[in-house]
Amino acid sequence: MHSMRHLRGQLLEEGDPLFVLGGKVNSMKFKPISIAVAYFIAVIVLAHFFVPPNYDWTQNTISDLGSQGHVYKWIMQAGFIGFGLLLTWGVIFHFGKNRRAYFLLLVAIYGLSILVTGFFCAAPIDPSIPNDLHESQLHSMFATIAGIAMSLGIFLQVIMSANSRERWTRIISFFLIGGISGLFGLAENHILTLDKGIVQRVLYLVGLAWLVYEERILILGRETSK
Repeated sequence: MHSMRHLRGQLLEEGDPLFVLGGKVNSMKFKPISIAVAYFIAVIVLAHFFVPPNYDWTQNTISDLGSQGHVYKWIMQAGFIGFGLLLTWGVIFHFGKNRRAYFLLLVAIYGLSILVTGFFCAAPIDPSIPNDLHESQLHSMFATIAGIAMSLGIFLQVIMSANSRERWTRIISFFLIGGISGLFGLAENHILTLDKGIVQRVLYLVGLAWLVYEERILILGRETSK
């Protein structure tokens, strides 16, 4: 009995009762942020099988998958809300193990902002459907807050980098996020002729890749500190 308790203590740190399909999982390598990212990508892919009429993925945004008046908008809404919840859970999980990872607070703001966008839909892509301007403006506002929070989180991590590899990875991520966001804004305002749907998807991929990278660094940091 004593040996079983000892084994359990090795597998799970105190206060981390994690269970997966009835079995215990090692909390040291548990990756809730990566789970959130995988869930979000899966929902985005699924939503593309139920696109609104006249939807063009090269021109329309991911938010348009959950636009007002779209019969299957709930799929993308579930994606935004679920991603926000899972990401916030991931922040709580990792921050509980590393209280100096202050960038996680900005990731939490990012996640909660994405969550809120799931409750307020983007403007309809069909001009015959009435647009609730207040709802679409709220969606855009919280999407903008999410982008700013992520950019600040990356910038903070540039400052906090432990070595040159981490620093340059984050510097590249920061400038990619800023540059692609700028291109998306120019395309959306018809200043540049670009496929804004493609631009936004690249922007999402860079941001999601950064989240996965930072979680990997957090886990590696805990392993090497043991």
